[in-house]
Amino acid sequence: MGDIGKTTLAIEVYNHGSMLRRFDVRAWATVSQQHNIKEILLSLQQSTIKMDDMVKMKGEAELAHLLQKSLKRKRYLIVLDDIWSCEVWDGVRQCFPTEDNAGSRILLTTRNKEVACYAGTENLSMQINFMDQDESWNLFKSVAFANVALPSRFETIGKQIAEKCHGLPLTTAVVAGLLKSKRAIEDWENVAKDVKSFVTKDPDERCSRVLRLSYNHLTSDLKTCLLHFGIFLEDSEIPVKRLVRSWMAEGLLKLENDLEGEAGKCFQELVDRCLVLICKKSRDGTKFRSCKVHDLIYDLCVTEFQRENILIMNNIVLGVSERGNLSMQKMQPFKCVTGDEINYCPYGLYRALLTPVHRQLRDHDNNDLLKRTRSILTFYPKDSIYGPKLELIHFKLLKVLDLSDIVIASSLYRY
Repeated sequence: MGDIGKTTLAIEVYNHGSMLRRFDVRAWATVSQQHNIKEILLSLQQSTIKMDDMVKMKGEAELAHLLQKSLKRKRYLIVLDDIWSCEVWDGVRQCFPTEDNAGSRILLTTRNKEVACYAGTENLSMQINFMDQDESWNLFKSVAFANVALPSRFETIGKQIAEKCHGLPLTTAVVAGLLKSKRAIEDWENVAKDVKSFVTKDPDERCSRVLRLSYNHLTSDLKTCLLHFGIFLEDSEIPVKRLVRSWMAEGLLKLENDLEGEAGKCFQELVDRCLVLICKKSRDGTKFRSCKVHDLIYDLCVTEFQRENILIMNNIVLGVSERGNLSMQKMQPFKCVTGDEINYCPYGLYRALLTPVHRQLRDHDNNDLLKRTRSILTFYPKDSIYGPKLELIHFKLLKVLDLSDIVIASSLYRY
């Protein structure tokens, strides 16, 4: 199941000092249910060679050969996080050389025991169980109390809350993060009452309700910043610099001065509340390099986007016009292209954010959609992308254009 701590444990292992000393190469790829083999290979390549536009444009076979070549005669640690099917393992296993690579290791995380057995790790697999009461309380205490001594009444209520989290690490940490900044006993009693009311046998549903409780206690700024994770692709590792710059460009922060400082505070607050997971830090450990959110938090972000009608999130699929130029083929209201469907977008996939309207949008409302588009971001650039013509003149309200993932041939443009 989700929320049991598989990815968190894998991150701890991956970033441990002994791993840095032991392995010549460490590489991480998040697979997820909607997987894309090329993106998995590119994720692994980022840690093995210097990435450039030419590498990003190679096909799966070339990338697989390049990865195998870069790992040969090196001691490597590969992490494949959140594998859902045996087919994914078959698709990448040949990339990992076994000759002259003594001491190399591959770590998989999966919800599917069949995948673990199929990968040949039956005797080397670890089943992560629910936390017991002592473990739950220790986790809760380390987050909520933050080394601050509180009256015994807080401890009594805290133990009741930790018990009602049913041994789920994410649920426990998020509730504790919510209470970290609250020092009134009435607040703790109210949260305890809410958590106790979440009576359901489905652990994912119970966790989702706790996450919503934590979300409802956020300030309006923090809510908006958290929901912004929903515009990125699910399970994607997001550069922190790209995220906070996106917050600033979208105007999500109220301060007019020191926007970067305010963005940093908001990000740290979400981390402290255990709503954001840190993936990579700087070498000295003082700066955050990349981050992600748990699947259930991502689902919450997407749901709240639509429920509160904050903005409309569409995908733009690029196609080829009769003249052979790349142009916008279609916008798909409230439909996200994921997983294998991305392979049918050979000329690229963009995500557009639009100002909301109070009527149902239809597929043929493209002209209206264009006029209300305020942001465009690139995802999953493909082999053939060379500066597609998005006819930006029609995007009259456009304020954010993020082309950081795309290969742009400057010779194609004339200003």
